[in-house]
Amino acid sequence: MADEIILSLVIVNWNSVKETFGCLNSIFEITDFKNQSKNLEVIVIDNNSGDGSVRKIRDKFPAVKVIENEINEGYASACNKGMREAKGKYVLLLGNDTKLKDNSLSEVIAFLETNKTCGAAGCRLVYPDGRLQGNCKKFPGLSNAFFTYLSLNRFNRDYDMQWFKYDKTIEVDQVATTFLMVRNEILKGINYFDEQYRILYNDVDLCRKIWQAGYKIFFLHTAETVHLGSHSTKKAGFKVRKIMYGDIFRYYRNNFGIKAYLLLPVLAFRLLFVSIIKA
Repeated sequence: MADEIILSLVIVNWNSVKETFGCLNSIFEITDFKNQSKNLEVIVIDNNSGDGSVRKIRDKFPAVKVIENEINEGYASACNKGMREAKGKYVLLLGNDTKLKDNSLSEVIAFLETNKTCGAAGCRLVYPDGRLQGNCKKFPGLSNAFFTYLSLNRFNRDYDMQWFKYDKTIEVDQVATTFLMVRNEILKGINYFDEQYRILYNDVDLCRKIWQAGYKIFFLHTAETVHLGSHSTKKAGFKVRKIMYGDIFRYYRNNFGIKAYLLLPVLAFRLLFVSIIKA
């Protein structure tokens, strides 16, 4: 059908209307959207922002479907609301602090159309000045958590895929949900994000569930998106950061059992230290 929805773009907003405006402007301006506007839908879920986001988005972008949460439900729950509303064959989980570039959508859709064993795919992320961002990793082991939260990243070279130059299309374990396009039928089959993970590690868990369902995940070097950086989490206070670190522990406990409790002192110290320096 000519008006069939091919792609649903799902974006979560929390007190970041400026960044969300930039993201939405980029969507409506790229040739991908102009050429297939009848086949694309944009869904924004607002997590009870206090900056007038909902009214401003509705006024400026009447074509966008806005879902308004009465409380801040966290990223995973908000995304799930958007994904359950999505009518597209594919669903793009997109950070609100991104700006799409021409062909970023069409390239990934074309790849998924021709590679049926691929369940999800991401693209190159770059800073506004063109510098490359790393958005692919292997699935983490417990040792990787210790190295990460003790700031010993030099020992995480393999986990962080520091050897990868992002100059070719390859199969990977996980791609950040800053830009991750997934087959809608797979999302329905794996029941979307696990809402235990309210802010962090939901993307890692989602990619693991896609992989466990028998599908591959790919990084595409032929598509590119600008990523400004995580503005919402930078604004997070102690209560939100506590939830974030709870998500971290939950992932390792769910996957490594009782051994994960060895990580608790490290996470507690890290939470306290980060909260002090961000205060």
